Amino acid sequence: MKRRSVPAWVPALLVWVLLMLATQGARAGDQLSPVPDDTSDDALFAAATLALHEGRPSDAIADLEALGDRGVIDPAVSLDRGLAYAERIRAGGEQPGDLGRAAQGFEEARDLSSDATLTDDAARALALVRAEVARRRAHAGEPAALDQGASLGHTIVHLLAENTWAVMAAIASGLFAAGLFVRRIADARRARIGATLVCSVAAPLLVLTALAAVVARDDRLHLREGVIVTAAARPSDERGIVRPGASTLPEAARVQVVESKAGWTRVRWGSLDAWVPAQSVRLLARPFAA
Repeated sequence: MKRRSVPAWVPALLVWVLLMLATQGARAGDQLSPVPDDTSDDALFAAATLALHEGRPSDAIADLEALGDRGVIDPAVSLDRGLAYAERIRAGGEQPGDLGRAAQGFEEARDLSSDATLTDDAARALALVRAEVARRRAHAGEPAALDQGASLGHTIVHLLAENTWAVMAAIASGLFAAGLFVRRIADARRARIGATLVCSVAAPLLVLTALAAVVARDDRLHLREGVIVTAAARPSDERGIVRPGASTLPEAARVQVVESKAGWTRVRWGSLDAWVPAQSVRLLARPFAA
C-alpha cells in the first residue's frame, strides 16, 4: 500500500503541538506521574495531558471530550482538544471531521482566553489548520475561501468592547444634556450657538453609540456560533433538499447558528443562509454572560 505524503503544513503544526504540550505539562503538575484512579475533572485533564505527551491523541480526545460533556468551559481544555485532533492527523490516524474539530478547539480557546500568549498560540494553530483545509479544497476544485467576513455593521460594533460603547454613550448623553441646558439658560448669542453645535454633534453620537452597545450586548447574550466539522456539509433549503449547484460549506469555517430543528441546523456564513445536518456543526462555547 502506497504511503500518503505528509502535507506541507504538518511540520509547522507539529512544532506548535510540541510547544503547547510543553506548556500544558506544567499545568498537569510539571511531571509525568501516574494519573490518580478517579474521575474528577482534574484527573481527566491530567490524563489527557499525559496521553498527549505519550503520543496517544485518541485517548486524549476521549478525556477532553468527556470534560466537555460535563460542561467544563476552559480555554486550556479547548486548546488541548484542538491539539489532540491536530496530533491525530499528524500521526496518520485522521478521521473525518478532525480538521474541523481541531479548528473548533482553537477558535474556542481564542474566544475564551484572556491570556495573550494562549490566544496567539490558538490563532496561529488555527491558521495552519485552515490553510490545510484551503489546500485540500483547492485540490478538489472547490472555492478555497474560508472566511466570508461579518457585515459592516457588526464589524464596526466589534471594533470596541461593549463597555466602551456604553461609556461613549454616557459621555454623549452628558454632552447633549449640557448643551440643552446651556442653550436654555444662556442669553448670549455666541453661547447659544455653541450649545446648539454641541447638541447637533452629541445627538447622533448618542444614538450610534447606544445602538452599538445594545447590539454588542445582544450578541454577547444571544449570538450562537459554531464551526463546520464535516467536509461535505451541503447547503439545503428548509425541507432538507440540497440546493442545486451549491458548493459545500468548508470544513473549519466559522458560522452563525440561526436556529435548529429535528436534526437540522440553519447557519449563516457571509451572505449564505442555509440548512445543514446538525452533526455538521459544532457549537462554540461562550464566556459566562453577566
